[in-house]
Amino acid sequence: MNELRHLAIICDGNGRWAQKRGLDRSAGHEAGLHRLEDVTRWCDEFGIPYLSAYVFSLANWKRPKEETDRLFELAEQYFEQWPSFVENNVRVLVSGVTDGVKQSALDKMAVLEERTRDCTGLTLNLCANYSGRREIVEAVRNGARTEEEITAAMFRCLPEPDLILRTGGHQRLSDFLLWQSAYAELAFTDTLFPDLTRGELAFHIKRFANEQRNRGGVHA
Repeated sequence: MNELRHLAIICDGNGRWAQKRGLDRSAGHEAGLHRLEDVTRWCDEFGIPYLSAYVFSLANWKRPKEETDRLFELAEQYFEQWPSFVENNVRVLVSGVTDGVKQSALDKMAVLEERTRDCTGLTLNLCANYSGRREIVEAVRNGARTEEEITAAMFRCLPEPDLILRTGGHQRLSDFLLWQSAYAELAFTDTLFPDLTRGELAFHIKRFANEQRNRGGVHA
């Protein structure tokens, strides 16, 4: 059976979740953040040491300003919950660039990372204002040339994701962990992220455990 050390989730469908209920899209983003809290707890219960969550793409700035402003208001509230992360022994990292992000949000990200730095349980990697292409470009711009150098120059030195799960029905990576996903297993579900359940997550984890993974070789 395969060991799942790093689960990555493209948290898609929050806005559509709200629209289906006649709510403002921001209500979906709030519901998505609450679901992310659940998913973090579930992964800890499942014994998964690393969780990466794609919560805001660099391309998402194309959305209406009102929506992005509200999303970052919610994000700042989420970052302020560092005592809860410490209590649950969760280390939090934020992967992304600073373009367009208010200083108040950057400051709270820094505090969140600092206060949870010594936590030894699950590592939650929040991919916020993130772009996989930009990550590779930055690595090359900083002098990385070989595969080993580029890998070391990624925003975070984490194990490569074993399984990438995308909610919301679309079957694409959308600029997420492009370098790191070379041998990741991919799973897609029509379930909108706020509706993701512990049972469905367990299903995808179990299916991954039984997947034949050759990584270019021949299965013995």
